[in-house]
Amino acid sequence: MPDRRMIERNSEIQKHRCMARTKRAPAGAAKAKRLDATAWVDAGLDLLARAGVEAVRIDELARVLTVTKGSFYWHFEDRAHLLRSMLDQWRRKATLAVIERVESSGSPAQRLRELLELPVRASGTKRGQNLELAIRLWANHDPGAAAAIEEIDQHRLSYVASQLRASGVPDARVGARAFLLYAFVLAESFISPAAASPVVTSAALKRLGNELIESDISL
Repeated sequence: MPDRRMIERNSEIQKHRCMARTKRAPAGAAKAKRLDATAWVDAGLDLLARAGVEAVRIDELARVLTVTKGSFYWHFEDRAHLLRSMLDQWRRKATLAVIERVESSGSPAQRLRELLELPVRASGTKRGQNLELAIRLWANHDPGAAAAIEEIDQHRLSYVASQLRASGVPDARVGARAFLLYAFVLAESFISPAAASPVVTSAALKRLGNELIESDISL
């Protein structure tokens, strides 16, 4: 027999979709009514970065986007579906898109220096830093978020290691250096600008990059 809770949930989804079809939108909301799934995901990520995962609620997102909650159910089964989609988009933008961008920087050593300077040079840095921190906090009590963090950390570390190896760093030293470089970039993101600015200068980042990349430097 069909699961009763599944039947009730499907009924609720259909009800919201029906309301979305029949209810007249208020003046000024027609444009918002045509929002796609990405708009909901982006709004969810913005809210997550500002206030944490507990603040990401369907009713609050509908208010921010000036649409009915019924509009949400055109794209997502429930809040959990939205949260999974948010993690998927974060994976793409926070790692895959970043790697794609630095790949155009030239040599492997230049790519590593580009990564070192990302926290202080990239546009939208503060929002990205807040989002990363919010997801790491979320991962402390959610298996899905924890799995996403583990996957992202492994992917980033693997990429850094590949660039160090391509720069001539011996295999025996690649793992430790990749971890040190990645840990530096994360710490650089979370330390306050006032505390970091006397230390984290462009010249200092270049020196650090050289020290990590030069194959005759031991850790």
